[in-house]
Amino acid sequence: MPTLPEFNLDGKVAIVTGAAQGIGKGIAKSLARAGADIVIAGISLGDRENDDKAMQSAAAEIAEMGTKVLPITADLRNLDEVENLMSQTLDQFGGKLDIMVNNAGGSFNGHFMEISDRGYEAVTRNNFRTTFLGCQSAAKIMLEEGGGTIINLASTTAFNPATTQPVYGANKAAIMHLTQTLAVEFAPTIRVNAVAPGLTDTEGLRAQYPDNPDEVISTLSEDFAAKRLATTNDIGLAVVFLCSDAASHISGVTMKIDGGGMAMR
Repeated sequence: MPTLPEFNLDGKVAIVTGAAQGIGKGIAKSLARAGADIVIAGISLGDRENDDKAMQSAAAEIAEMGTKVLPITADLRNLDEVENLMSQTLDQFGGKLDIMVNNAGGSFNGHFMEISDRGYEAVTRNNFRTTFLGCQSAAKIMLEEGGGTIINLASTTAFNPATTQPVYGANKAAIMHLTQTLAVEFAPTIRVNAVAPGLTDTEGLRAQYPDNPDEVISTLSEDFAAKRLATTNDIGLAVVFLCSDAASHISGVTMKIDGGGMAMR
């Protein structure tokens, strides 16, 4: 049966942040299916004991893909913890890091005039700061190693007015700009790209509609040409492509993954 070895990630080591659930876990599972060894990192609940349990549970799922998995509970907003994440990765996987996926993030709904200084700081630290620190720390290793790939998570909110998430949308636009800048600064040693998911069917989205999640998902799907929301696997497979040799001439781009939602607008 014909194969495409350019998509194979055997022997690669990947860090995926914010991977205890949702899109991050989907990305980690897809990278593992493609052959990469995985480090999952982040906090999800704000309670270290529960975070550890969530990370261990996600690691067990990813390990079923047949590759090595290292779960590390870390606050990606904290430089010391990011540097410790890098150190543990190098210690565990023979001093190498091939792929860095900066997925950690989060937000809340609120109109611009309702957002406090504390709210602004929280969203910016959760999204742009985590991405900045992840890029900088991973690039130090990759530039020394002579190669690597960085993937940043943007969002389709960066392309349109985000009236209920203005700080989040602005942060994601900033991440897209940073992606372009780093693609130039790190070339040709490191390729840097971003993916911009549209509305994605995750545990977090469904938790917002506990009484009728399937009905709400069905209604929301009508806004997309594909007539469904993205799955975490859709996002994960796009990341696999961008990390693989099949995308060796792609850098500085943001790939929209929204089932034709923006096209319909």
